[in-house]
Amino acid sequence: MGLEIKFLGPWEATANGEPVKVAGERRLGVLTRLALSAGQPVLTEELLLQVWSQSTATTTDKQLHIVVSKLRSLLSPHQDDDIIATVSGGYQLNLASERIDAHLFTLLAHQARAARAEGEITRADALFQRALALWRGKALADLTASWAQVEAARLNEERLAVLEDHVDLRLAAGDHRAVVPVLTAHAEAHPLRERPRAQLMLALHRASRSSEALAVYQETRRTMVDELGIEPGAGLRRLQQAVLRRDPVLDLPSPAQRTTLTRPVIPAELPADTRAFTARTAEVAWLRRTLTDTVRGAPAIAAIHGPGGVGKSALAVHAAHAVAGHFADGVLHVDLRAATAGRRPLSPVEALRRLLRSLGLDATAIPSTLDEAAARYRSLTSTRNLLVILDDALDPGQVRPLIPAGPACGVIVTSRRIMAAPDLPSHLHLGGLGHTEAAALFARLADPGRLRAEPEAAHQIVRRCGGLPLALRIAAAHLAARPGRTLSRLADQLADPDRRLDALEHADLSMRDTIAVGLQHLPEEPAGHDAAHAFFLLGLQETPVHTAAVLSALTGWPERRAEAALTQLLDVRLLDAAGPGRYRMNDLIRLYAREQATRHVPEPTTT
Repeated sequence: MGLEIKFLGPWEATANGEPVKVAGERRLGVLTRLALSAGQPVLTEELLLQVWSQSTATTTDKQLHIVVSKLRSLLSPHQDDDIIATVSGGYQLNLASERIDAHLFTLLAHQARAARAEGEITRADALFQRALALWRGKALADLTASWAQVEAARLNEERLAVLEDHVDLRLAAGDHRAVVPVLTAHAEAHPLRERPRAQLMLALHRASRSSEALAVYQETRRTMVDELGIEPGAGLRRLQQAVLRRDPVLDLPSPAQRTTLTRPVIPAELPADTRAFTARTAEVAWLRRTLTDTVRGAPAIAAIHGPGGVGKSALAVHAAHAVAGHFADGVLHVDLRAATAGRRPLSPVEALRRLLRSLGLDATAIPSTLDEAAARYRSLTSTRNLLVILDDALDPGQVRPLIPAGPACGVIVTSRRIMAAPDLPSHLHLGGLGHTEAAALFARLADPGRLRAEPEAAHQIVRRCGGLPLALRIAAAHLAARPGRTLSRLADQLADPDRRLDALEHADLSMRDTIAVGLQHLPEEPAGHDAAHAFFLLGLQETPVHTAAVLSALTGWPERRAEAALTQLLDVRLLDAAGPGRYRMNDLIRLYAREQATRHVPEPTTT
């Protein structure tokens, strides 16, 4: 692989895939200037004038010599020949042009245009894609000198021209629907650039969206008159008239002459619904209204929050099946893993990479930074009609970059914490099932014959599961794995506080693990330490309802500190609100807290 230098985005040098750190503004400037002219000499006077902003002088000449010497020491171990050669009047970087991203970009773009001219459309498309994928941001973004800004402007202009050439190729091949999101983002980023506006108008017209094409012209005209005081160019005006009269010259050749390069990717990632889904009628209705009845100025977002094991994911999937038909461009699903025992939550950039791959972006074209990946995601979703399920989210910071840009999109977020943010306005708190609903769910999960044989034991199992669908699922799985065991035996295990959590473990399902994740999400000290200590103490109490005054008496803390600890436990859903200033702990959570308290605090003595 050897040495590679990249500056079509954040400056980067690598050797065999490992980073090579070039420290110092002048070293970076000298190496970049030499790289721009790789294989050709750069005069000493030119380097001094550009990097030092001075003509040749004794001190600066010596400084340049020192910088070159340092660069040679740094780079030579990664290159066999004389990496920076001294030549007549200056220096020369001896590195193959394909190992410098700017030169490789120019080479690939030239090859793509040549392939297009020869009628090799598929090859030209692939070459254009390779060239554009080299860009990771603005060129020479780390250099501020005037010469670097001039070079950056030149390179950025080349990129825009290549992007627009590629779009022309795709339009000629009948790929007009797929290029609309790309052109929309491009035109918005460069509002005074007429070529992408014309391309967007043509793409929209061919996609039977002529009214939108005319709106693009009106917006372009308004912008140009306001910003420059001039009318659009003659080409854009002629295109507007052609759209108005539906001129056949704008149509594609016959289908037999087209070459389809890409097909829009329609993701279908919605997990299977469960046949055992029970109740939640009001919640499903709320989700349907939120996702389909909203006036669309922005994506419709429905955030579901509640304690672990309460069935948030099952509700999201069930509701998504009910509304999926409203989203013609498909369904995306990503597990953000905030409450997956033994695994860290996905970072926003990791989640974006998954979403971009699902939208058809090649892995090599996915940006490496969060900002760039989020921008690409917004571009790809800006005109789509997608449903996005963000399951098991940690907090608004993880979710916000994953919200699609298209106003016709819908989003379902599930989390333990409430997504309290202005841009995530619609919330649904999901609590445990009532006894009747829980019994109905258990009846759908377990063997009906065994339930009829032991109705009282079935009633006790449901009651001990505390209204949590996950606990009911585990209990049903426990019975299914032991067909010869009576329901009464499981009911007896669940009735024993010391054995209940043991009975609610089966295969990879565990109430202990589900509850423990909440403790892992507590903040750092001191707030998290207080909340954990309060959790253990409350587990030792017989009453399920608690107040700041009670916790203050148990700990000796001021009530404000006790209230803060209770609020932290509420945030991670280890407690539920039970009225103003009152907090309730689910029985299963209380058993886990008591179990953990024996390791962390002594039992309080009674007098």
